[in-house]
Amino acid sequence: MKDGQLWRQMLRFAKPYRRTILIAIFMAGLIVLAALARPYIIKIAIDDRINGIQSPMAAGSVEELKEKGLEPIIQWNHAAYARVKHNTDIGGLSPAQIIRLEDQHYMVSGWIGSGNEPALLHEGQQLLLVSQDLRYPATKLSESDLELFRQQDYTGLVYLGIFFLLTVVGASLLEYFQTNMLQYSGQRIIFDIREKVFRHLTQMHIGFFDRNPVGRIVTRVSHDVEALNQLYSQVIVNLVKEICILIGIVIIMLQLSFKLTLICFTVIPLLVVSTLYYKKVTREAQRYIRAVLSRLNSYLAENLSGMQTIQMFTREFKQWEKFRDLNEEHYRAGMRTTVINSIFNPLIGFLGNLALALIIWYGGKSVLGGEITFGIVYAFTHYSREFFQPLMNLADRFNQIQTALASSERIFEVLEEKPKILNKSETIPLPEKVQGAIQFDRVWFAYDEDNWVLKDLSFHIEPGETVAFVGATGAGKSSIIQLINRFYDIQKGSIQIDGIDIRDMAMEDLRKHIGIIQQDTFMFRGDVDFNIRLDQNGLPTRDIRHAAKALQADEFIQKLPNQYQTPLGEQGLTLSSGQQQLLSFLRAFVTEPDILILDEATAHIDTETEQKVQRAIRQVSNGRTTLIVAHRLSTIQHADKIIVLHQGRIREMGTHHQLMKKKGFYSRLYSIQNRGLGSASRKTL
Repeated sequence: MKDGQLWRQMLRFAKPYRRTILIAIFMAGLIVLAALARPYIIKIAIDDRINGIQSPMAAGSVEELKEKGLEPIIQWNHAAYARVKHNTDIGGLSPAQIIRLEDQHYMVSGWIGSGNEPALLHEGQQLLLVSQDLRYPATKLSESDLELFRQQDYTGLVYLGIFFLLTVVGASLLEYFQTNMLQYSGQRIIFDIREKVFRHLTQMHIGFFDRNPVGRIVTRVSHDVEALNQLYSQVIVNLVKEICILIGIVIIMLQLSFKLTLICFTVIPLLVVSTLYYKKVTREAQRYIRAVLSRLNSYLAENLSGMQTIQMFTREFKQWEKFRDLNEEHYRAGMRTTVINSIFNPLIGFLGNLALALIIWYGGKSVLGGEITFGIVYAFTHYSREFFQPLMNLADRFNQIQTALASSERIFEVLEEKPKILNKSETIPLPEKVQGAIQFDRVWFAYDEDNWVLKDLSFHIEPGETVAFVGATGAGKSSIIQLINRFYDIQKGSIQIDGIDIRDMAMEDLRKHIGIIQQDTFMFRGDVDFNIRLDQNGLPTRDIRHAAKALQADEFIQKLPNQYQTPLGEQGLTLSSGQQQLLSFLRAFVTEPDILILDEATAHIDTETEQKVQRAIRQVSNGRTTLIVAHRLSTIQHADKIIVLHQGRIREMGTHHQLMKKKGFYSRLYSIQNRGLGSASRKTL
């Protein structure tokens, strides 16, 4: 996916919070103005106040000065004086300037450039100042006279100090509010993304989870989404702020001195080349480190889930060796990113210091030559540091942006993968209670193309019938169960419930009428009552207690520390496999499904409990269509119909007695199991 597409996708999530973000950007603009104003305030303080006493002046009457648009600063020696710039046209007014020589100040009737070296000359009673062969009348100023001309400088410095302080305080307050607003909008956006990703994952078909390890998916929802947090809460607005700072600094520097600006920016071409190269290599590095992290998390999740098997087969060292290799690969990927950043950041700093050295060299020479003032050079040194600091920040921003782009690419890959099993635009609603007739009509199904699991399968189940599916491993028994729930879609044929194709039903409507109990039971974090209800708060408590007693589960629940309020799962009580299986029975029975499916549901229950549960199953399945997948044929003798599968096709069909009379596949399988049980019993005895 191209960067432009990724940016559009990411900004779409920010759209609901655009008002907050725009306010934050506006605040960023004010913060930029405050930051740019501070060096300029100091420049004004140096040139117009600290060194202002030596500024050129125009002398005349108050009326003459005001006619020229000048504001008199003082009246001295029968004349009014106003400060002007060197290039100001003062018309008929008299030029004047205060010059300091030999620790003494003199009022000179002329303008003397700061690069000149004037000298004093006495001609009789008159004092003259000589500069570049020109002679200007000069008058020695007393301390009181000097104080008069200094008075506005003292006042001006106070005002500038107050204004400087206001910019600092104002910028600090703006940054406080801006940071809070950005964090709020960033966290809300991340909340929305996580919610959308999780909602999307819950709608994905089971095949998606078959080919995507849990660790990889967890990395998408947690780590990759978190990588976008910095983008929304800091990078976007701060990037705008730093770009505004760069533009503002360039404008101010050009206004202060065009030549000095060009000298400062001689390092820009090298900066552009290094930045473009950095952008390319850091993007590749971030993609690689994310891929390695995903493999590491997947391997970790797999090993933690299978720790019992690892220890059972003493695979600890081998698994650790492989984890060490993955961890080493992740370490090297992280170090590569660190090395890239450790080269780029100092390079930006070096270029900034190089530009600063050029400013000091050329700017100092220009001050001595009288071309610019010291305040301008000071402002340039400050603006130069301010110019390259955002560029150094941009290095980090690039890193954050590339990290976010790499993560967003993986997130949007998940979001763009459409579920293969979807409801039709118009579905057929099911009644509150379905009869439970199931029809497989010439069904062909494969998990992978051309590798058929079910081949031209046809059978019919009447409402209320109990039907068992038997056969060797891989015969297609569990696939039939998956298809009835529409966890997968068939390639050919049709599956109907009460004469309606299940593809014409809403999946939520279909699964609401089906209760399934699998061999491997999953317990959620929560108490026993929650794991039975699964948030179906409308279920009466007495119905749950009644069902628990019927299934022989109430006895062990009453012995738990807090009975039905005993926490399970993480940091909670761990139940035995048989107890978990009993809870899964309860979970299905309390919903009163119209179709009940048992997929090796009694595999983890002891023989005594199984006999009790079998009686309860017959009681609960009375009047309901019940499908049973079982390897132990002794548990399905009561079934109304037994369907024997072999390599995806129906080999035999009938009741237990009918199939035993045929002396066919089922009969041989039943005899083998009985002989095995008999041998096991004799060995036990």
